[in-house]
Amino acid sequence: MLTNYYTLRALVAEWTPALTGSRLGDAFSQVRDELTLAFATPETTWMLRFGTAAPDRFVFRTEGYSRARRNVATLFEEAFDQMITAVWLAERDRVLGLNLDGGGRFQVHLFGPRANIFLVDAEGIITEAFQADADWAGQPAPAPRPAPTVATFADFAARWRTNRKTADQALAAALPLFDRMLAKEVLHRSGLPNTDPAACSEADQQALFAAAETLRSQLAAPRPCLYWDGRFAEAFSLVPLQHLGHLREERFETVDQAVQVFVRRMLGQQRFRATYQPLEKALAQAAQHYRTSSARMLEALTEESRADRYEQWGHLLMASPQAVPPRAEEVTLPNLFADNAPTTLPLDPQLSAIENAQRYYAKAKQTRQARAHAEDRLVATEARAETAEALLAELRTLEHTRDVERFQKDQAEALAPFLSGKAAQDDRLPFRRYLLPQGYEVWVGRNAKQNDQLTFRHARKYDLWLHARGVPGSHTLLRLPSRQAEPPRPVLEAAAAIAAFHSKARGTGLAPVIVTPRKHVRKAKNGPPGAVLVDREAVLIVEPGVPG
Repeated sequence: MLTNYYTLRALVAEWTPALTGSRLGDAFSQVRDELTLAFATPETTWMLRFGTAAPDRFVFRTEGYSRARRNVATLFEEAFDQMITAVWLAERDRVLGLNLDGGGRFQVHLFGPRANIFLVDAEGIITEAFQADADWAGQPAPAPRPAPTVATFADFAARWRTNRKTADQALAAALPLFDRMLAKEVLHRSGLPNTDPAACSEADQQALFAAAETLRSQLAAPRPCLYWDGRFAEAFSLVPLQHLGHLREERFETVDQAVQVFVRRMLGQQRFRATYQPLEKALAQAAQHYRTSSARMLEALTEESRADRYEQWGHLLMASPQAVPPRAEEVTLPNLFADNAPTTLPLDPQLSAIENAQRYYAKAKQTRQARAHAEDRLVATEARAETAEALLAELRTLEHTRDVERFQKDQAEALAPFLSGKAAQDDRLPFRRYLLPQGYEVWVGRNAKQNDQLTFRHARKYDLWLHARGVPGSHTLLRLPSRQAEPPRPVLEAAAAIAAFHSKARGTGLAPVIVTPRKHVRKAKNGPPGAVLVDREAVLIVEPGVPG
């Protein structure tokens, strides 16, 4: 809900008194996909921070000014020292604007596949863009597109779509200014199940519209709050949400303050998860692997050793070699060690009785050696399992990124056996990464060089390789936990949607996406970086998009 229309409207109302009359002192980017605009008045300084990367786009304001000394790009210098004359939000759209006394403006789009911040001149032409400046400079600024008005039940009913999968999806389509979280709240307040939209009667739709109208009136008088699941900030809302009543609620005096706290916590959680999750996953897998292996080893060791039996058979053959016919495949002899009970011994027909006895003595020795080795491996495997479990237990007590980083440093030697080269470096991989249900992960190259690295250095042969068919786009990889893994259809479709989103097909309604094991992808001979040939493929038709 951070970049929802109602949130931006509330922020504009709160920012206007402070930002109007201030002057732009700096504009810079020191984090990928983040822009900071710094404003100053004689009394104070402010910074607006914008995040344009999906799915966690944001804007928030902080008091004061700070800028890193290194690895910082300065932007929008022609607007420096210009005064803000107005802060505005387009009517029924999420286009945010900051008018400048030079006649131009900043125009902010934190939605859609191409979120961006533009500096626009008095004639409405983009003079500089935060993202893809070469593509946008000199182009007319995108015009706001007001969402349809849904003021009456007739308007609502006309927009109700029965082809949506769930009622909350139909609600989000019928109420264009409501996001999915607000749609879920409307559904909860109505008391109706999240069922097939086609099953909703007119009375059901009336109940939904009434709940939406009540919520809309509350959004006009914000009572901002955050919802916490343990130490993690799960949601920001302009008003209390009944469907999140199971989470801890924290109220705030201003929307500005609530957004600032939530975004900072969200960014901190992203850094924490990027550091914590690869470690936690590797240790959990190692602990399970070694514990399972030790259980199997112990089960095998509890079985009666065959070494004694082999040795007895050798003794029996040595005691009665004359009782063994030539080229016999087996022989039955009285067992001197079991009250002369008849015992049948398998034989190698190519060997004599004495040679068969010697073969059994050798097998007895080998079996004892193997058992001793297995016992040693059991002790080592149990020790590995205990170490991994102890490290995992310690890691799970940590709540801050700095503590995880200190844990990595202090326990580097103990962690090394459980972290493969790739696992240890997962948090530093340069690719875009998306987490999907059931533990699946998607990696996406950012450029041609990364596409090559992703496909031919980091992909395993059994990982699934995806690419939008027939158009330029990023190489996309669905990481599989094992060679035998068969990802569920929803996971495959989500990965294909991500591949389509990171391609020239992302503006289309539906796009075909190639899906094939990585082993069927090879470099194009003498081709540029990222050019490949696919020997075998399946195709999925999906709507481009990334996890929300």
